[in-house]
Amino acid sequence: LLSKSVKDIFKASCQRRNINYWQSAKINSLLKLLQGIVAVLFHFNFGMDPISCPGSNFPYLCEAIHAFILRNKNMSNDQWQKFRIKLWDMTDKESTVDCAILKTLQMKSLFHHGVSYIRYLFTIGLHDVYTVQYAVLVLEHCYLNSFEHFDLELAIQLMNHVLSMDKSFPKFFTEQKAIVLCLCGNFKECSSMWSTISNRSTECRMISIFFIAACRYEKARWIWSLEIEGPFTLSASCHMEMLKYLKMVLQKNGELESLKELDNYVEFYDRSQCLTFDESTVESFKNYFASFKLNKIRLNSIFSSSFPKIKWAVDCGIVTDDGCCSCCGGRLKQLTVSDEDFDSMKEEAFRGVRFQSLAKAFASFRHENAPFDVVVDGYTTDSLGGPASNDVQLKRIEDLICLLKSELNFKNVLLITRQRLMHSDLLHEMAKLYSVTNIFASDACLIDAALNSGKDCYIVSSEMPKLVWDKFSDQCRLNFLRWKEMRWICSEHADLNSSHQNTLQMPKPLCPNAEKNGDHGYHFRFVLTENDDTNNKTKNIITWGIIVSSFFIFKTFYKPKASLIKSNKPLKSSCNSANQRLFATDLMNDIYKWIAKYAINILIRETLGFKNPTVEE
Repeated sequence: LLSKSVKDIFKASCQRRNINYWQSAKINSLLKLLQGIVAVLFHFNFGMDPISCPGSNFPYLCEAIHAFILRNKNMSNDQWQKFRIKLWDMTDKESTVDCAILKTLQMKSLFHHGVSYIRYLFTIGLHDVYTVQYAVLVLEHCYLNSFEHFDLELAIQLMNHVLSMDKSFPKFFTEQKAIVLCLCGNFKECSSMWSTISNRSTECRMISIFFIAACRYEKARWIWSLEIEGPFTLSASCHMEMLKYLKMVLQKNGELESLKELDNYVEFYDRSQCLTFDESTVESFKNYFASFKLNKIRLNSIFSSSFPKIKWAVDCGIVTDDGCCSCCGGRLKQLTVSDEDFDSMKEEAFRGVRFQSLAKAFASFRHENAPFDVVVDGYTTDSLGGPASNDVQLKRIEDLICLLKSELNFKNVLLITRQRLMHSDLLHEMAKLYSVTNIFASDACLIDAALNSGKDCYIVSSEMPKLVWDKFSDQCRLNFLRWKEMRWICSEHADLNSSHQNTLQMPKPLCPNAEKNGDHGYHFRFVLTENDDTNNKTKNIITWGIIVSSFFIFKTFYKPKASLIKSNKPLKSSCNSANQRLFATDLMNDIYKWIAKYAINILIRETLGFKNPTVEE
């Protein structure tokens, strides 16, 4: 209560631009006493110096700083100095005040003030190592989120300062050193430092800032050359920066060079572990392809001199149940988990405490009845269509097991359920039953039974059980998530007497985040808005392809629902709708007419004695 009162007094004083109330010796002594107790407890509990985490140590200090900053849009060095001195009364260390101010400015996205305060710190001497770390943090977030306030000269000054301090504190500024080098465009030094970053979480976090900086400095080829071990994630902002870079290359060097960079980007993004391509990015890329001019393309050497011109088309659809694009009908590449990766993931997952604490009775039960074709979550009511009476839940789960057996042809079914549902003779006839007493045991039994049954076993549940990943490798996590997407059958609406299409959402084939389709098209998966409940259930896809059009044959551009993508299959077989088949037929007829016209043209030229064009021409 005392701490809260002190905070309120200071906050009110800051809002009135008057901090004379803090001259009271009584308040100062009380505050320092409280602060000392907090610092000792913080150091005792976490083994850290309080300077390294002022936000956790003094949340009221950060709130007071924020309140004062909001009342002063522009701060001069003199104002920073006076404000800083007044804040010293709340702490024994000047550096704690500096860290708290920088942390507050970063958290509240007040980057204009952040840049101003770093400039001020350089005028009085920036010597504290933790303050330097927070200064780098502010500039990094300013670069990513408020580029208009980013000051390159200040970044270069901070880079030189970090490099100088790194000599006295080796390995202390490894992350900050790499970041400031990147912010200043010194990618050669970044490359030499990349191997020294041994922390996987740090490496993954820095990928996005490296990627964005490489795009802004027009050094995208540098990011393609990075050797990244293990999975990583590109933030959504990375795609927008790449789009700006592709447009810049398009304007400077033309469409061919821009498409080459797009190919590199597709290959790099496909290596990332998370799907971060969203709807806003889709719209931006539509505009990118719409800016392409009608240009000739060299489809093969024979038709190179007079083949029809081309235009890009963009369409959105979904991945069908058989792993095809609903727009073009082309079959997409399917991702799998190899036997080696699955065994490694299973071995690592079973080291978790959750599995080690499983009852021996379940291990014996599994040993006698496994392998299972499918494991069903009958414990959580969400998997059975929501809360209901015991009789209704029993009827729902009987119908669910019947669907799995009769319509989906699963042979050996395991049902993890509550004790009160164990008395059903029908369930005992159709499936193996095992009862648990809590949700934790249910989740553990589900994953344990499924993994021990092999990588082809399915799990039926309203929500896939989660593992605690603190002690698992990134590769294990990636393999588990990939296996989950391929083997999780979602059951949220267990309606009585309903078909499996209405009750169960079967997993669709797992496709890459991005894929180049031959020479003339791309497929990108994208996520819907966060408010869309089907976000995790439907794999949406954007198709970029080429529509072929001729000056000689086509009177108008074709505008089918799907873009035409070159496929290894015959053209007609790659279309999966009546409109697409009609479009393919018309296109083939026009191509035949064009070939005939081309042949007649050659005959006429030979008859009249004109020289025919060579293959090179």
